[in-house]
Amino acid sequence: MTDDRMTGGELQTVREYLGLTTESLAAILDVRHDTVRRWESGRDPIPLRVRQEVEQVEADTATAVGEVVTALQDARDPAVVVYRTDADMHAARPDLAHLPARWWRHVVARAAHEIPGVAIGTRTELDADD
Repeated sequence: MTDDRMTGGELQTVREYLGLTTESLAAILDVRHDTVRRWESGRDPIPLRVRQEVEQVEADTATAVGEVVTALQDARDPAVVVYRTDADMHAARPDLAHLPARWWRHVVARAAHEIPGVAIGTRTELDADD
């Protein structure tokens, strides 16, 4: 069996691409945020399980981006809601309660990149445009 541990640089790169802070990734992995910092700095080796867990977050993120793109492609006036705070997102989307609002904004940004002219805003902002 080969040692397929993530490097600190890889973990940091993927974490940032996913729109996660060290604190939010730590919560997902059920570790302390300073543990993630030590992993990313190379001070401590990253456990093998972390690669699989991070890859699952990547897969879930790709699925979310795809779902948003599909919804926007089918919309007459494409618009997507973003949330300013975690509490706002968790209230509106309990299915995403394990993820931060920052992650959702990254999902939306990636989806919007695929669909020109999409409106992005909070529910209040988008409702005001109607």
